[in-house]
Amino acid sequence: MRMRQSSAGGAARLIAAAALLWALPAAALDGSDIVRRVQERYDLTEDFVADVSQEMNVASLGKTMTSRGTVAFKKPGRMRWEFTEEEHQIIVADGETLWFYRPEEQQVFKAAFDRAFRSTTPISFLTGVGEIDDDFDVHLDGESEDGKHLILKLVPKRADPDVGELRLFVTKDDADISGAEVRDPLGNVSTVRFTKVRRNVGLNDDRFVFEIPKDVDIITAPGGP
Repeated sequence: MRMRQSSAGGAARLIAAAALLWALPAAALDGSDIVRRVQERYDLTEDFVADVSQEMNVASLGKTMTSRGTVAFKKPGRMRWEFTEEEHQIIVADGETLWFYRPEEQQVFKAAFDRAFRSTTPISFLTGVGEIDDDFDVHLDGESEDGKHLILKLVPKRADPDVGELRLFVTKDDADISGAEVRDPLGNVSTVRFTKVRRNVGLNDDRFVFEIPKDVDIITAPGGP
């Protein structure tokens, strides 16, 4: 099966959304100043590493796919996701180019970083600039079924047919981030959960260099590098 650009695009939107997870404050959330606290917390975070699990519910197939691995972010615009269980994937961005690699398909999807993420996703947080309230209205949206997490809903201020719903999950006791959910207009739902989170560990830029494997096809997105 050949890798479709739509799959890579969906993953890109999920990654952009998940990048916001290291932006929230370790303090009680207050609706009136939540945006300010989000930005302040993010401004103090230079890099981030964690274990990650991902669940993708594909509406058209009636199928749920799961994977686990690690994730790392570093300002400005660098990230690396490696999923090693179930669906093996490597996703790397070096600030200029986004690489999406699935070894079993022997294909690499390549896109310009600033074109892979639309302005109505938290791209400003990936690039290390911007203000969250430029692009989103943030609302408290209840709590999880287990009663342990608050739910934040981010609504894009500028309409975009490719952007659906974005929710973030925050633990009640310490306001730490435990996950994110992205629901696209087609009804597909992607959820990520973070554990063993570490911030400001001094990540080396070499971690965000993608080495193209031998004997793979490279698919370049329109307008790509």
